Amino acid sequence: MEAVKNANRKVIEETPIDKDLTRQTIRLAFPAIMEMLMQTLLGFADMAMVGSLGASAIAAIGISDMPIMTALTFFAAISVGTTALVARFIGAKDIKKANDVAKQALIISFILAIFFSLLGQLSAKTVVILMGAKTDVIPQAIKYFRIVSLSFPFMIIGTIMSGVFRGTGDTKTPMYVNGVSNIINIVGNFFLIYHTRIIDISIPILNKSIFIKIPGAGLEVVGAAISTAFARSIAGFFIFLIIIKGKGKLKINIKENNKIDFQIIKRIFNIGIPAAIEQFFMRFGQLLFFRIVTSLGTTMIAAHRITLTAESISFMPGFGFALAATTLVGQYLGAENPKLAQKSGYIAVKMASIVMGIFGLFFFIWPDMFLMIFTRDKDILNSARWCLRIVAISQPFLAGVMGFAGGLRGAGDTKWVLIITFTGIWGIRLTLAYLFVIVLKLGLIGAWIAMSIDLIIRGFLLFIRFRSGRWKSIQV
Repeated sequence: MEAVKNANRKVIEETPIDKDLTRQTIRLAFPAIMEMLMQTLLGFADMAMVGSLGASAIAAIGISDMPIMTALTFFAAISVGTTALVARFIGAKDIKKANDVAKQALIISFILAIFFSLLGQLSAKTVVILMGAKTDVIPQAIKYFRIVSLSFPFMIIGTIMSGVFRGTGDTKTPMYVNGVSNIINIVGNFFLIYHTRIIDISIPILNKSIFIKIPGAGLEVVGAAISTAFARSIAGFFIFLIIIKGKGKLKINIKENNKIDFQIIKRIFNIGIPAAIEQFFMRFGQLLFFRIVTSLGTTMIAAHRITLTAESISFMPGFGFALAATTLVGQYLGAENPKLAQKSGYIAVKMASIVMGIFGLFFFIWPDMFLMIFTRDKDILNSARWCLRIVAISQPFLAGVMGFAGGLRGAGDTKWVLIITFTGIWGIRLTLAYLFVIVLKLGLIGAWIAMSIDLIIRGFLLFIRFRSGRWKSIQV
């Protein structure tokens, strides 16, 4: 009887804590989800507008975007180290040290920005060819890659500095900035991609039509590249401006104390380098995975790209709740409360799994509702439809991959995330993709089966690591 009373008392005590953690998780996750939504809309806008230009244009952007996004994930990984350290110091209420971390992260951003901007210009043709672009795609892909890589300086600064804001618990500022950026991108696409045209707008009530002349540059793929590069540059510039103005909890003074603090940078890199290696292996593995897909021809490349873009809508809750897990786990460990750190991670994954599971249900039952936004080509749709249904099954597991990895990163346990990611991408996804696509000739569907198996196994492995609780004692 006494045991029952104690159990009831424990439930009563923990319920308010659970509710508070749920509110905190939603407060952090919602702006991040909205930010991801706006980034997804950017991808949707590019793909929907360029999709009307044909399969070669879709393939050109897809081939160029893959290595660009691979490079960006390296900077995002460095941002992970910044987020984890800032979150620890915020949790410990040490604002000065949090500011010091932010300043050193900015210095790192400038150094990386110069190096990768030059590299992007010099390596465009080589990268595109290595990606397996066909003859009709290569010229457009090279132009797109070179133009977008011009925006690397502000993209890098924006990515790493966003990690500073998230470490403080401010997920709203990146959301607002990316909102402005996406609006700029969509408007830019509208005027730069298409030629000048006349749009017929019917007004049923008046039984009349209004003809509006819309000016356009007619730059097609180049127009999409210019719009994307400009929008991303604006986002990075505003993030930089906000943090030096001190609008949030932290403020970086760029006029004084600009020396490199190797001790702080080492601490950032201790977390960030394993995360960067993890992202490298993951993205490079995805590049090789995409290279396997390119062997299937331009139509299958377009189908693969469109399916990825359609599926990306489900990443929004996963992205948001993963960031919430990173911030809360880091802050609670900084406040020396590992129990709440672990509980916050579980709550974030639970909420992400529910939402992403619902998306998976929609993907499986009504795939055309998402795919026909981008194309009406029957050959593309026939393959993309089955690929989206296959990956629908793995959505709850993808929520676990994103959420548990986010929590482990917040704790600084990036080495185990690296090990599990390497095992999944290289040991499972690439091996099975080669077997299914090249050996068994299952086509694009075989590639997506391999991807889904990887997500399921990786989600399970990350859950085991998080449940072990060994990350609670890691010093960052």
